[in-house]
Amino acid sequence: METSSAASPTSATSETAINFDNNIFHAVLCHRCGTKIYPAQEMEAHLDRHVIKDMFLDGELKKLQYSMGRMR
Repeated sequence: METSSAASPTSATSETAINFDNNIFHAVLCHRCGTKIYPAQEMEAHLDRHVIKDMFLDGELKKLQYSMGRMR
């Protein structure tokens, strides 16, 4: 059984539209942080930044785990 979250067209465009200086720019939403990205081609670079941040945080966590293990 498939469920669909059909939103009205006005609410869908208001969620993904950026209003600036009396212009409307159609953007895409990042599924991880909810940021509106315009132009849509920049979404891949934005997601790459999420991956890089995750790798950095994993490295920091491993350093902390190593240090805590040595204190025991």
